[in-house]
Amino acid sequence: MEIKRRTVPNHLKVCRVLRQRMKLADEALRQLQSDEKGFEGECYFDQLINRSPASTYLQLQDVLLKWYQSTFQIDSVLLGPHIIYLFDVKTFEGEFYIEGNRWFSITGKEINNPIHQLRRSEALFCSLIETLGIHLPVESKIIFVHPEFTLYQANRNLPIILPTKLNAYLKSIEPVTVDRSLIEKAQKLASLHIDRSPFEQLKIPSYTYESLKKGMTCGMCGERSVQVQGKNLVCSWCEHQENLETGIIRMVEEYRLLFPNRLITVSSISDWCRLNIDRNKLYRILRKHYEMVGSGKNTFYR
Repeated sequence: MEIKRRTVPNHLKVCRVLRQRMKLADEALRQLQSDEKGFEGECYFDQLINRSPASTYLQLQDVLLKWYQSTFQIDSVLLGPHIIYLFDVKTFEGEFYIEGNRWFSITGKEINNPIHQLRRSEALFCSLIETLGIHLPVESKIIFVHPEFTLYQANRNLPIILPTKLNAYLKSIEPVTVDRSLIEKAQKLASLHIDRSPFEQLKIPSYTYESLKKGMTCGMCGERSVQVQGKNLVCSWCEHQENLETGIIRMVEEYRLLFPNRLITVSSISDWCRLNIDRNKLYRILRKHYEMVGSGKNTFYR
């Protein structure tokens, strides 16, 4: 049972849009590709859980919490009547090895030991749930999901699950039955989730309204090669068709995402979309889907 479902992180939504409207620097592009890969790996792990006995647990996906002035994030929490599982999902690809407590890529480059982060999150999590009246043992694991990940010289007692062992591990989790009391505690824990990471802005390249390319983008391929044909939008690049009203609302939400402090007006959305469309039609679409505030030249929507 999903108590908190995984959603696309805000910084990833923003960077996806920026990629269509500006040239990202190499570092920003690598960060975006890494974030996309990480999100895909987490979604893949969610699918594995939902096809295993672990699906009977209460699931909290991508939880960002704060305790004792420390912020920590957990990719997946499974809450059962007798035990809680914490999972940190990694999408490492290629060959790695361990020497002592130090982790290295096969080229010899040292990387952060992921077990240190896992232990920190586990300690903070255990302290936090005590205050919610949850007194259960916690088992924490690092989950490696990429099929081409290899780790040499790993102690068999490390809290890691390799790709070849992942399905067997999830199948070994005994199915459970949860009661209303546990559901309420899980919901209380989910209510402590922080929507925005204090560090997410570090992953978003700087931009201004003036610096971004304007125009309607295709909902399929993302190209700015969309034309109005009757009640539809048609992309000349991939030939994807989309309802005009649906496309306009998609652009409004994109505008809100990038510029939460700018007013939504007929003029601003007209400039953002740059479509050959009657302003009265745009006005009717905005009025239908948003609350109109003010009148005349001071009208805006929210």
